[in-house]
Amino acid sequence: QFFTPRYVVEFLTDNTLGRTWYEMREGDTVLKELCRYLVRRPNEVFLASGEKAPVSEDNDADLSQEELLKKPVYIEHLSKKDPRDIRILDPACGSGHYLLYAFDLLELIYEEAWGDLESSKSEVTGGTLQEDFETLDDLRREVPKLIVEHNLHGIDIDPRAVQIAALALWLRAQKRWKNLGLKA
Repeated sequence: QFFTPRYVVEFLTDNTLGRTWYEMREGDTVLKELCRYLVRRPNEVFLASGEKAPVSEDNDADLSQEELLKKPVYIEHLSKKDPRDIRILDPACGSGHYLLYAFDLLELIYEEAWGDLESSKSEVTGGTLQEDFETLDDLRREVPKLIVEHNLHGIDIDPRAVQIAALALWLRAQKRWKNLGLKA
């Protein structure tokens, strides 16, 4: 049996799910402070929709690492997406270590998206989170269910591992509802 160390889980999830959300929000997200392994470059420039990065005529091979770090890094435009339309697949989920950490990040993403007045409409419901949930408390009550139903998918060669991952996610949802003072 092999278990992925926590720092590897965080690094990979921070730089996939976290990075995608970071780029959709053009760096304006709480995740940039909470995802401790999120790779951010000092001179990131977010491009507007349809905008192309300027072509560099410099020969980067001759530059030192320090000089390379000072150069701007252009990030292509990534349209905002409703969290219900984000899919995470763990193709060898084991006991669900990656899925559980993604669950935690998704809780933050849902709350952040609900507060965004420029949030996009969901492909699932056709409405924004604010249209579908009147208050933030209404959303918080539904977030565990939304995450399990819409976002997280795990498969494994061992069906018992999938059962353990499913149980772990179910327990995480129960814990969230208990912390909100709700009956599961």
